[in-house]
Order: sequence, then structure tokens, then C-alpha cells
Amino acid sequence: MDVDSDYEDDKPRVKRFKHQSYNETIKQVHLPAAHNQTQLEHEISDHDSHFHLALDHWRQLNLAPSFIKFANKADALCASMPLLLHNWKDIYGLWVEAYEVADDEGLRALLE
Repeated sequence: MDVDSDYEDDKPRVKRFKHQSYNETIKQVHLPAAHNQTQLEHEISDHDSHFHLALDHWRQLNLAPSFIKFANKADALCASMPLLLHNWKDIYGLWVEAYEVADDEGLRALLE
């Protein structure tokens, strides 16, 4: 009597292949479409703006003097979307001033 044949008979058979349609296979394999990736990752409140959130994010990451000066001046002007829209010319002027004197460290944050 062969030991291997007895062992194989005790194990239940497991199906390794399951038929799927082509579309189901593609959905499992491929990444989401590019247009889905461009959607914003999170919702913000009505009293905030994406510019303000990005400014706070870069303020934590970048300590270049030119960027910090720009961020401190622009912070109060862009705290909400209505303020950002109202003060966009002033913020742009501050950005141009900061861009002209920025070093390599400050440019990365300013250009984003």
C-alpha cells in the first residue's frame, strides 16, 4: 500500500480556477482610471480652502525663511474660500515677492 495515495484521498479537492468574465478580471487587475485619481482625497468644510490646507501642510514641512514669511502673510488672507477669492490679487502679489527672493528650499513649497 502506498502512503502518498492514501494521503491524497483524504484531502478534499479544492477548485483553483473560477470562471470570470473579462470585465470582472479587468476590474480586479487594473488600477482605477486616471479621472478617478484626480478627485480630491477628502472633503473640506465650508469655512476652509484647499489652498489654506496646503499652506498649513507645507508650513509644517518647510522652514525656509522666504516661505515662512509668505505663509505668515497669506494665512489670514486665505482662511476660507470666500476670503481666498476676495484676496487672490494680494496673495498673488505676496507669492511673486516670495518667489523672487526664494532659495531652493523655499521654491518647492511655493511652486506647489
